Amino acid sequence: MSLRLLKILAPEGEQESIRELLEGHGARVTWSMPLEDGRVMIDVVLPAAGNEPVLDDLEDRFRGEEGFRLLFFPLEATVPRLPEPEEEEEDAEQDEAGEDGSAEAGSGEAGSGRAGPIVGPEEEVGSKKIPARINREELYADLQESSRTNPYYLSMVALSSVVACAGLLMGDVAVIIGAMVIAPLIGPNIGIAFATTLGDLELGRRCLKTSFVGLVVAFVVALVAGVLFTVDPTGSEIVGRTRLTYGHLALALAAGSAAAIATAQGVGAGLVGVMVAVALLPPLANGGLLLGAGHVEPGIGALVLVVGNVVGLNLAATATFLVQGVRPNTWWEEDVRKRAVRIAALLWGLLLAALIAIVWFAWEGQLPG
Repeated sequence: MSLRLLKILAPEGEQESIRELLEGHGARVTWSMPLEDGRVMIDVVLPAAGNEPVLDDLEDRFRGEEGFRLLFFPLEATVPRLPEPEEEEEDAEQDEAGEDGSAEAGSGEAGSGRAGPIVGPEEEVGSKKIPARINREELYADLQESSRTNPYYLSMVALSSVVACAGLLMGDVAVIIGAMVIAPLIGPNIGIAFATTLGDLELGRRCLKTSFVGLVVAFVVALVAGVLFTVDPTGSEIVGRTRLTYGHLALALAAGSAAAIATAQGVGAGLVGVMVAVALLPPLANGGLLLGAGHVEPGIGALVLVVGNVVGLNLAATATFLVQGVRPNTWWEEDVRKRAVRIAALLWGLLLAALIAIVWFAWEGQLPG
């Protein structure tokens, strides 16, 4: 069972109300320590998955309190071991019917005079009502960190594009796979979908900028390589990436969904990062090589493949985050989120329909023969 250590900093007089709130969510392993500035620090051990209602309820209850802060840390292990949560599930199910009325009353008291959380405090940590994923703030921190346009990101994209071009020119699948392993493309692309589900326009702009810059860098490197080296448009690894097919769309949809699931679970994103890269980097490098060498028609076809993969990735990742219950905590953010999701669904849906039409009428859904 993956664990997290939550440190709660709050006014000392709120210690008892915090303990009651935590116990209402089934979080009973706590310690407290008074601080010199009149605050108290309460530590609580939580499961990594499904703890978002606790954070939402705490934020709603103490939003605006001076000195209030939540600090979240990964916790490798405890000695003695904590009991597995399944041991209490039977008791929780038996009490569920009787708790409905008291839970509603508690929710009204906690939310009095403030905007309440979208997820109600009556939904316990790890309950079936809350998807088993890491919380919204962890997701935000991970994707924000991996979606910055910095020298490391740009250099890794450029180097992966060089390796991809070498693999395409030599017809070496292993080299192309190596390029996909080192390409840091998963963060900004999944970040766009995550920002859409939250309605976070600022994060969305940063992720969109980082993704666009990365794709441009990879394309320019490949374009220069196409000018400098002889490109055989009939090479086996090149010709297969000059048309968008239904298979490529299915790959992009699967890659986007898998990347969103892995990100939301907080597991290593290495393998799904390769899935995202296989949908973006090789066809992009292929398009740059072909256009740089003067092979315009197959080069444009390769870029259409890139566009199809970007659309499929974002559509599937956004839908997957929505299914997993990723959403903001306040009603005003929820309104922005709904508008962002509607706009994104319309945009990606129209683009997907247009691409399907291109595949059908231009290439009949087939790879070049």
